[in-house]
Amino acid sequence: MLDTLPDLNLFSLSCRLRAGFRCLRPGMLAVLTVVGMVLCPGALARDDVRLGIQLEPPALDPTVTASASAGEITYGNLFEGLTMVGPNGRLMPRLAVSWQRSEDGLSYDFTLRRGVRFHDGREFNALVAAFSLRRILADDSGNPQRNWFAKIKAVETVGADHIRVLLHAPDALLPFALALPAAVMVHPASVADNATQPVGTGPFRLGNWERGRMVSLIRNENYWGKAPALARADFVFMHASSETGNMLAEGLVDGLISVTRVTDRFMVRPDYRMTERGLESKLILAINNARPPFDDLRVRQALSHAVDRSLLRELYGPQFSPVMIGSHFAPTHPAYVDLQGRYPYSPEKARALLETAGVSEGYEVELIIPPTDYGRYGAQSIADDLEEIGFRVEIVEYEWDDWLEKVFRRHDYALTLILHVEPMDIDIYARDDYYFNYDNEAFKHIWSQVLSADSEGEMNRHLQEAQRRITEDAVNVFLLMRPEQNLMHRDLSGFWEKSPIPSFILEDLRWTR
Repeated sequence: MLDTLPDLNLFSLSCRLRAGFRCLRPGMLAVLTVVGMVLCPGALARDDVRLGIQLEPPALDPTVTASASAGEITYGNLFEGLTMVGPNGRLMPRLAVSWQRSEDGLSYDFTLRRGVRFHDGREFNALVAAFSLRRILADDSGNPQRNWFAKIKAVETVGADHIRVLLHAPDALLPFALALPAAVMVHPASVADNATQPVGTGPFRLGNWERGRMVSLIRNENYWGKAPALARADFVFMHASSETGNMLAEGLVDGLISVTRVTDRFMVRPDYRMTERGLESKLILAINNARPPFDDLRVRQALSHAVDRSLLRELYGPQFSPVMIGSHFAPTHPAYVDLQGRYPYSPEKARALLETAGVSEGYEVELIIPPTDYGRYGAQSIADDLEEIGFRVEIVEYEWDDWLEKVFRRHDYALTLILHVEPMDIDIYARDDYYFNYDNEAFKHIWSQVLSADSEGEMNRHLQEAQRRITEDAVNVFLLMRPEQNLMHRDLSGFWEKSPIPSFILEDLRWTR
């Protein structure tokens, strides 16, 4: 929308008006001075922002889609959960002001925040909170993180601002799971339309979703908490690198979210700066463990030996240096185990493993990629490595909706290059019917020990066991942590830089001048 764009013509007009002040009558001078103050930058800080984002979500409700792009726009802005991972990366209250775990670990009591209303004026209370959690657990639930809540037996309301969550077995990570985008609170009266017309409790409400172009969020004037400085935020979808460069050059966006490739001409621009982003974005070559010949451990180990990870270091250009990984776990976590050396690059070992497994030279395999830069740039390098050990690889790019349907939901694939962005998501290897088709009772036992841990130290020991287990089973080829940063205008401040949740929180964002 034109009224959100920087208007250089107006700026030029105001300056020309000032230059001609001495030719005007005193009354006109006073009027035009006011005009000049409004039109020239610096008089008042802006209260709008335009942010470039790569992927358009298939839905704006993060409780019904596995696409992280939905939460990136709406989490903490439009929707809120009972808990939240804050700007320092620590768990904090949100719509729950406090919680307490029972001594036997089989229940949690949550005290809810009073005076909270949804954007349509409806009240948030214990009945709504219980509905939201029961909806996640329903048999027909489409929630992408439903497995995080599998230990819940029942949700009870205890008064208007108190709920009790009863568990089948201890779950030390439940408060963290409630901070995920898929666990945000929704009202039963609006939930059916949240995918396209979301109604939450957050500091922003939906302004407009212009498909293929942008999503606009508008400040919620009736927000229960601190009012944000911004009145409007536009998330603009960047479909190609050339488009991104052009919009930056023309000043049509104020920043880019999750930057991984930037040309030198923008790195040296004085009006933009790079800011850290603390996401746990793990790039993996995902393998369908149930599809022959990849159901054979030796074949999966061959893939791990075949990929030259050193070439992938150059994937994001000279400005970024990705951290390599050997398991599905972030190096920033205190339980991290460095397993990079378990499968050193060795085409010779890879060929020997394939020969032992009976995989013939020229075996054809399809490598499916989503429409992302890491997919386009990384797939060719990996395909070359796999062809070096005897595979014939066809790279096929799918639109995001199609990738979700074919790979994530129907498991109709052999290999795919994909980024997992949820924090602490090693639990996916314990899930039944997850798209890796990894069904391992030993890992499930380890994960049950993680959930029943009585201390952080005990939990971390079991998390280390979990990392080693999936690495030894070569479930996937673990590649690197995507080195994501935000490229933002220097006059913007208030970024949440250390939160691992894949979202861009607007509530503290403001223009300094």
